[in-house]
Amino acid sequence: MVDLPGQIKYLMLYGADNQLNKVNFMKISARNQIPGTVKMIKKGPVTTEVVMSVGGGLEIVSTITTHSAETMKLREGSKVYAVMKASEVMVGID
Repeated sequence: MVDLPGQIKYLMLYGADNQLNKVNFMKISARNQIPGTVKMIKKGPVTTEVVMSVGGGLEIVSTITTHSAETMKLREGSKVYAVMKASEVMVGID
């Protein structure tokens, strides 16, 4: 399930014991959260490539595990976020 931050605080799910359980959504420290739409998915046996359109004709491509893609039920047209957390930024010149 992908939703806009701040709209859903928790989700109620039935567990294996058939009891209703509250599941909180985690907050993340990554500041670079870019909303987008899944444009294309290329599924492999272990990893899946996800191409996201983020506006202005720009795309971001991410490789995630196929299990994660299936768990999130990603499909073309799904609303998603590209979340980037970098420990360093390098500078290069020609």
